[in-house]
Amino acid sequence: MGAHQASVNFEPVIWARLMQTPKEPVSPEAARYLLSLDFSDADHSRMQALMDKSNEGTLTSDEDAELDGYVNIANVLSVMHSRARVALRSVGIECSRDSGSL
Repeated sequence: MGAHQASVNFEPVIWARLMQTPKEPVSPEAARYLLSLDFSDADHSRMQALMDKSNEGTLTSDEDAELDGYVNIANVLSVMHSRARVALRSVGIECSRDSGSL
């Protein structure tokens, strides 16, 4: 379990490093695609349920790992969305922060 836990903890850091050093600029098409990636309503509901249980102190260890996974992916997704917005602004396209829409 220790090796698995370490990979879970370092994975978002590795993704962040990977995205910070692109070899080419992000194209507007790729940026639009990245901004279209988001959690489903079902995932949002699940995250809320897990956060509620966390606040109540009733998360199981599996639920805690699941919540950590959602948090890690949300952090990576935020970085991806940010880079996509920067790429679009660099070619004169403004986009909304809240939904990723143009």
